[in-house]
Amino acid sequence: MSDDQSERIDERVEKLQAYNRAYRAGQPLIDDMEYDRLVEELREKAPDHPFLHQVEEEDFGERKKVRHPQPMLSTEKAYDRAALRRWIERVEKAATAIESGPVRYRITPKLDGLAGRDDGRILATRGNGRLGYDISFAFERGVRPVGGRGLGLGEIVIARTQFELEFSQHFDHPRNMAVGIISADQVNAEAQRALDMGIVHFVPYAQMEAWEGSSGEMLADLDGIVARLKSSVDYMLDGMVAAALGEELRAHMGATSHHYRWQIAIKERGETAETIVEDVVWQTGRT
Repeated sequence: MSDDQSERIDERVEKLQAYNRAYRAGQPLIDDMEYDRLVEELREKAPDHPFLHQVEEEDFGERKKVRHPQPMLSTEKAYDRAALRRWIERVEKAATAIESGPVRYRITPKLDGLAGRDDGRILATRGNGRLGYDISFAFERGVRPVGGRGLGLGEIVIARTQFELEFSQHFDHPRNMAVGIISADQVNAEAQRALDMGIVHFVPYAQMEAWEGSSGEMLADLDGIVARLKSSVDYMLDGMVAAALGEELRAHMGATSHHYRWQIAIKERGETAETIVEDVVWQTGRT
C-alpha cells in the first residue's frame, strides 16, 4: 500500500472514529446507513485495519467502570442473503466438526437503543466490550425494567409510538433521547416527562419475541419472519440478530476481538434516502 493510500485510509478511520463518538454520545453526525456504508468501504480497502477488529468504544466520562463476566461484543453484519448463507455454512461446518447434530437457530429483533447488561445488582453499558460503565442509577431516574431485574443483555429504549406522538419534535431519534437520559447530569424537562410517562424501558432480549427453526426454514421464509418480528415490537429496530443455539457449538466457534462467530446481524440496505436537488438542466428535443 502506498503512502498516499495509507494516509487516505487513516483519514477515513479518523472520520469514522469521530462519527462513532458522536453516535455513542447520542448526537449522530450521519445516519446509520451511511455509517455502515463507510465501514464496509473501509473493509474492502483495508480489511485488516484494527478499527474493524475492535468494539466501537463508548465514553460516559468519570462514571465507574465494571468488568463484564463475559465480553459484551459487537456483531458481524450480513447485508444480503449471500452473506447470511456464508455464515450459515460456517456454523454448519463447525457443528459437523464437533458432531453436535442438527443446528437450530434463533432470530431476535435488534433494538436500536443503548445496550446494557443487567445482573440484578448492576446495570452496565457495553463500554469497550470488556469494561462497561455502571449506569444502575437509570432505574432510580425512572427507566422501567421490562420483566424485572437481572435478565441479562438488553437495551434502554423509548416506546416508539409515544415518542413519535409526543417527543419527535424535541429529539431526532429515540436512541438520542435514551443516551441523553443516561449521560446527562440533570435530565431535561422533555426527557423527564417521558420517564414520568413510563415509556423509557430497559428491554432484556430474553423477554422479546423470537423465532426458532432450522437454517432451511430460516432461508425459505426470512422475509416473513422479519416482518412478523417487526410487528411484535414498538421500539426502533436496527435489523435482526440470528444466533446458533447450543452451548457446545458456541464454545467451539468462539469469538474474534470484535464479535461472536455464532451470531450475525441481518441488516437491510436502505432502499430510499433523502437527497437535495442542486440543479435542473432542461433539454429540448426536435419537436
